[in-house]
Amino acid sequence: MRKAFLDIFHQHQETSQMPSEEQNYQPAVVVSSTMVVWRLLFSVVVWTTCLVSSSRAQEWTLTNANKSIEVPGSVPGGVYTDLMAAGILSEGDFYYRFNDLNYRWVAKEDWSYSTTFEVDPEMAQHQRVVLIFDGLDTAAEVVVNGVVVGKTNNMFVRYVFDVKERIQESNVVDLEIRFESPLTYSTRAFEDQLKDYLVPPKCVPKEYQGECHANHIRKMQASFSWDWGPAFPNMGIWKHWELTGFDTLKIRDILFTATPTEELPAKPDFSLRPGWNITLEVVFDSALESGSIEGELEIFLEDVFNVTTETTIVAKDFEASKTVTFEIGQNLVEMWWPNGFGVPGPRALYDLNVTWKPKTESPASSKGVRVGFRTVELNQDFVDPANETLGRHYRVHVNNVKMFMKGSNWIPAHILPEVVSRDYTLELLRAAQITHQNCIRVWGGGIYETDTFYEIADELGLLIWQDFMFACSMYPVDQPFLDSVADEVRTQVRRLHHHPSILLWAANNENEAALRGNWYGTASNFEKYKADYKKLYVETVRNVTQSLDSSRPFVVSSPNNGIESEEEDHVAKHPYSNLYGDVHYYNYLSDAWDWKIYPPTRFASEYGFQSWPSFRTMRNVTTEEDWSRTSSLSYHRQHHPGGQEEIVLEIGLHMHLPPGDGTEKSYRDYLYLNQVHQAVAVKTESEFYRRGMSSINSQGEGYISGALYWQTNDIWQGPSWASLEYGGRWKMLHYYVKKFFTPVLVSLYVDGDDLEVAVINDSYESVTGMTLSVVLYRYDQMKPITHFNSTVDAVAMEANVVARYNLWDDLKLTEHCQSGLQDEVDVCFVVAGASAGHGEGEILSTNFQLLGKPKDALLKKASVEVQSISGPYLTTISNNTFIITLSSNQVALFVWVEVDDPGFFSDNGFLMVTEEVSIEFYAQGSTTKELLQQSIQVTSLTDTYTDESIARGDREAVMEKALHPNDIRNLIFV
Repeated sequence: MRKAFLDIFHQHQETSQMPSEEQNYQPAVVVSSTMVVWRLLFSVVVWTTCLVSSSRAQEWTLTNANKSIEVPGSVPGGVYTDLMAAGILSEGDFYYRFNDLNYRWVAKEDWSYSTTFEVDPEMAQHQRVVLIFDGLDTAAEVVVNGVVVGKTNNMFVRYVFDVKERIQESNVVDLEIRFESPLTYSTRAFEDQLKDYLVPPKCVPKEYQGECHANHIRKMQASFSWDWGPAFPNMGIWKHWELTGFDTLKIRDILFTATPTEELPAKPDFSLRPGWNITLEVVFDSALESGSIEGELEIFLEDVFNVTTETTIVAKDFEASKTVTFEIGQNLVEMWWPNGFGVPGPRALYDLNVTWKPKTESPASSKGVRVGFRTVELNQDFVDPANETLGRHYRVHVNNVKMFMKGSNWIPAHILPEVVSRDYTLELLRAAQITHQNCIRVWGGGIYETDTFYEIADELGLLIWQDFMFACSMYPVDQPFLDSVADEVRTQVRRLHHHPSILLWAANNENEAALRGNWYGTASNFEKYKADYKKLYVETVRNVTQSLDSSRPFVVSSPNNGIESEEEDHVAKHPYSNLYGDVHYYNYLSDAWDWKIYPPTRFASEYGFQSWPSFRTMRNVTTEEDWSRTSSLSYHRQHHPGGQEEIVLEIGLHMHLPPGDGTEKSYRDYLYLNQVHQAVAVKTESEFYRRGMSSINSQGEGYISGALYWQTNDIWQGPSWASLEYGGRWKMLHYYVKKFFTPVLVSLYVDGDDLEVAVINDSYESVTGMTLSVVLYRYDQMKPITHFNSTVDAVAMEANVVARYNLWDDLKLTEHCQSGLQDEVDVCFVVAGASAGHGEGEILSTNFQLLGKPKDALLKKASVEVQSISGPYLTTISNNTFIITLSSNQVALFVWVEVDDPGFFSDNGFLMVTEEVSIEFYAQGSTTKELLQQSIQVTSLTDTYTDESIARGDREAVMEKALHPNDIRNLIFV
């Protein structure tokens, strides 16, 4: 956690030469960037078969076009990281201060990677000799012994180039990959397209500090910048490559589909082990351009199934495939379930190995993957078949079980993919699993993630909503572009098909909404752009995907009205309808802590609010002069147009905004308050969506079936919607995620004069006889004023209001919450909890409801101190767990505990209503209680206040506060 770039980089250097189980590692490869078999997470086996091998490590050289720079190159890798390693980029970390601009010159130049090596003369005797690149970023020429053997223009395509003729000429191979600047390429493509008509947008907003025309090159769209990240348009051999010779077939991909032999029950039975009909499609690279090849295909599924069959495989255009079907009987395999379902622990995965043995004496080819047995469905039945105007469901079913999707949206973990290590990926995805998430949306402006990412998702039970990489733009539809996209789709669907974690495919992010909403000025030629839209996403992306995978749902866009969009010719009149499909919702100008502003949509697939990272994260890439919300650096990092002003408005609506005086304290307070606002805002919205899971209103709105907040992770140290900071530190929001996504949730909200108490249970086991406790507190004292205990049931797969308390008749605010001229709602607040049994069982959920705004609350200055730190102890979460006991002399809001050591706490950002509270710290590495004591820091809301009186007990204080210069509400609205 909180890794500096060099830490991540060094880890990458140690692991980047290691293939995942899914990479077809064969020592037939004379030269390979992946020469080590490794083990992932729990247990992954890679099977290998030798054709021709060489263990020679390759030395690569990176040069620019005019040869003024020549440094060692890393493969897999990229230009930026190699220039950093060589000391050419000498102004510090990529993300230090303004280095995204200082290092932009790199993207404007052409670069080449070159290497020289010898091959065994016998290689040229093979039927076919090819160079295979799993990923070249992006526009490049591949040159072997001075001859261009191929060109590339898509970061997401696997390229195969025949080089036998070059190898026959000499067993000394000079290999060069000449990359064209992505800025040059995309600008030229934009200008060529403009001769016909404009494919917008012309550029990203100026606040992005980015580059133009990302939509005209098939690479990571966010590498040209986004509203949460920098521009680093990279180049390089970013994935595995190999030079291989073979005579018949080489296994490339394994597509695995399992269909149960019996109907699965609608209520989960985790002991059920049904039989399965298996369809296995094995995809090959062929040594023959066309023709028939005889041999044996061996399929081995652990101790479950093993068969060897003689077969004839027909090649076409140097590719071949073979489909095999078989049946697995009952009680042989366990079903794969998402996080929160099934037996706790690693998901049920099985090693599947396929081996091709040609009839001739040619070597065999093998490939191994891990598979899971499950079904997925996106149910879009009418809510009421008798009244179709009420719309359709948008519900995910896994193994025929309806599930509420709880999760978030994933962006690239670094702007340079080669920098991201396996350990860092695991850390981020575990943080999602620990907080009860079961679904991660891989957003369409980044990359199709690494094999490691999906392998970890399989293990952790995280369903993946997989976008194709098109986002927030119109795109060209000339035939070469469409052909490249078709190759891209084939590459990625084949690569990812076998993963049980893949839930659905989505063709693009927000492009239907952009077209219908005229985001980019397309209304004047709407029919033309609509035809382009259909040609790209329906006729190309969808058709190719469904030809390869009919086992998963496919949606054309997000947001999208699902079947309704299809019936409206794929561009709905109202893509943000609450009655169909999914919705993205953002509202920065209303009161985000008011649940009434949020839409009762079918599925909330994007929503959120910005916050800055913590001071501990920001100080790594800033200097003291940057520590102000109005500094040049702050505005440079804020890529969201109007973002700084929105944050100020949001903080000031509920809390006192610290002065912009450039002091470290004011800056720290600003960052802290920003995170408080984000945490409570996303909590409010997420709980609203969960409360709507089992009911609809008279207009048909409701039956909400998913809440995926924006966003999981950060790409750098800057303001964003993330709950995890760059480096992995948990924001306050992420601690709140753990609470509002808990399976049984107590949710409080005020509706008129009533405090409503809802209980949400998204599991299939009802919790009966649960003790619900609702307690009224005053801000100026720690003892409860009044409390209500009741016995309630948490009904399986339902959200119900189980209690209702009138603020005046039941809670008696007029009686209990008087203090001078203070409003009653500013004197009192409510906390609640639910526990199993009669109050002595497991605590299932805790929550709070502030009745007024914290800035108006009758708070006294709280002194929250660390009383003791003990440990380390061994727990199921960490081998180094420490218990931290805090004390406070007053009620304290949003108590925030920080340490320098990597790790996370059992709770944080909480309300402290007792004199002592103990929490656990789960250290990720080795540390001591003495080291923790040295760095620990505790902040609560009143620590951000000035020394003036907080309580407003007289008219003079009231007037003083009413004109507080940092009170944004008063500044703007009074």
